[in-house]
Amino acid sequence: MSEVGERWSELGQRFEALALKLKLHFEQTGRADESADPLQKIRDSVTDAFEASGNAVRDDAVKADVRETGRLFLDALSASLAKAADSLREKRDTTAETPSIDTKAAPADTGKAADSETS
Repeated sequence: MSEVGERWSELGQRFEALALKLKLHFEQTGRADESADPLQKIRDSVTDAFEASGNAVRDDAVKADVRETGRLFLDALSASLAKAADSLREKRDTTAETPSIDTKAAPADTGKAADSETS
């Protein structure tokens, strides 16, 4: 796997770990398995999600994971952009070395210009 691929893979693994920690915080609210009417379930789920998010924000392990995930994301993005820039430079250099047809050359003189000036 390329360096860029490895960075994106590591980022994906970090996201999975972070999602698991957030899920565990959500499950700690104790309402994950309650059976209630659908609207109450939605209200409870939204409330639980905000509570879990609040708890997660205060959790040092989650903070560290968010920082590390952000760093990995930036590393992966940086590597991807550097690779794209290298590819563009190579393409530009290859194009610059290839002789091209001069499209700005003057058209052959057919005498039409002189005819239109005298008329």
